[in-house]
Amino acid sequence: MHGTEEPEGERRTKELGTLWKTARMDRLLLVRHAQADGHDGADPALSTTGEHQAALLAERLSAEPVLRVLSSPRRRARQTASTVSERLGLPLEVAPVLDDRTPMPSAERWSDYPAHRWQWLQETPVEEQDEDGRVLRDAWTRIAGMLDGRGEGALMVVTHAFVVGSFVAAALSAPPAAWMLLPVGNAAVTELQLRSNGEIAVTRFNDAAHLGAAA
Repeated sequence: MHGTEEPEGERRTKELGTLWKTARMDRLLLVRHAQADGHDGADPALSTTGEHQAALLAERLSAEPVLRVLSSPRRRARQTASTVSERLGLPLEVAPVLDDRTPMPSAERWSDYPAHRWQWLQETPVEEQDEDGRVLRDAWTRIAGMLDGRGEGALMVVTHAFVVGSFVAAALSAPPAAWMLLPVGNAAVTELQLRSNGEIAVTRFNDAAHLGAAA
């Protein structure tokens, strides 16, 4: 009977849900959100330029085998991720572990960071401080755990510059302050790949070629 048929949209959503919950993904695409409007408070939306960057990013990633899209809860990240997920026809998942954070050394670990960085670190907003990067390390463990070296798809994560830098540093087992030497531009793509032997390789870093003059 026609009255019991499942609407096409709902059927498509269920099919996608089955795909992204069971898919094997060996690649991680780390993306910093597009440019935010600097005049819009603590949780700004994208600027006009940022909206254009997000559209260019979506066009670029339409050729990638993205199977799942995760985003920081911040508005600028959600808007960026939503533009991409809509282009790809995938659901968008908001993941609090991807929120904007800055690793902050505990009292006994300031020597892990160069002295000329100390004042800058001390000016980090309290709500963004992550003592010794513990929360970010846990976030990295959870995100990396979603990868499968036997897979052929990609997990896309839209987050923030220091989160991307921290994840790359963790993947490479780099020193605590290494994230500070890994600058990431708006709407740029960094790619990590889990190999079958368990190693994680950085195959792209801060790739913004798709932005052209909008970078």
